[in-house]
Amino acid sequence: MKNYLPLNLDHLEIYVIVDNYIDDSLLWSPGVKRYTLGKNGKLPINSFLAEHALSLLITAVYGSKTYQLVLDAACTKEVLPHNIKFAEIDLSKVETVVISHGHEDHMGALPELLKLTHKNTKVYAHPASFHTPRYYRTDSGELLLEPAFEKKWITIANARLIETPDPLLICENTFLITGEIPRKTEFENALPGSLMESNGKLIPDIITDDQAIICIIKDKGLVIISGCAHAGIINTIDYARKLTGIESVYAVIGGFHLGGEPFQQAIQPTIDALKSINPQFIVPMHCTGIEAKEMIRNQFPNQSAVSGVGSTFQLPINL
Repeated sequence: MKNYLPLNLDHLEIYVIVDNYIDDSLLWSPGVKRYTLGKNGKLPINSFLAEHALSLLITAVYGSKTYQLVLDAACTKEVLPHNIKFAEIDLSKVETVVISHGHEDHMGALPELLKLTHKNTKVYAHPASFHTPRYYRTDSGELLLEPAFEKKWITIANARLIETPDPLLICENTFLITGEIPRKTEFENALPGSLMESNGKLIPDIITDDQAIICIIKDKGLVIISGCAHAGIINTIDYARKLTGIESVYAVIGGFHLGGEPFQQAIQPTIDALKSINPQFIVPMHCTGIEAKEMIRNQFPNQSAVSGVGSTFQLPINL
């Protein structure tokens, strides 16, 4: 397989625009900055908002150059623009948006996001993320229609859609999009109850559109940033290693999708695999679930950090 090698970055910063949680009491630590409560000597009457969704602003520094992209666009039209305004973030120069997959909690507020980014923004997505209809069958048997990811959102915004199922280096080789991720492990499975219509029949939806972003920190190793990791966070890490030819994993950040009853059996095998991989920095977000986050925190006390809206994670970590 061809090696896809992103640039060896000097610095990487990941700012949490939207995640499942807000906590103004989260502690600062090496590599982790928290939202500073209060502006101009006053406590705000306003606050960040949280929802079951994810959106990250990623900033990479290579020499004298800086590159930015937004990974995922959260869910509702209220939360993402509110948080951007509250944090006083200027996205007008951001020209790249990557959608990790076509579920509503990762693309729902894309129209609002594109109003705030550069007028010539490129939107990268797997072609299968636009498949419709998709459904979710609940434990009670109810069939729920998934909101559709619509291409017209991108054309209306005069943005440019780039569809590919394959690995792709973007932003002058700063970031690598994995494209479709092979499923290898026995314990990582797609979302049970997820269905899609094909040729008039409902079939299991294994969420082939799931993809992640890979970076390299100079002299440290790989940084894997996932949206939901429906392909499995260990499968994602293994594929990142295969794509780049680099074994050393410095950081794993994003949704690990270990929340909810169907995924409880995968928590400990995932942690065991992470112990073998030995990342220096682990930040579980979004769909990882409370139980898995607590177990990761307990078993990686010096290598993990808690996420929350308004948090900034800076790599490499200067101890």
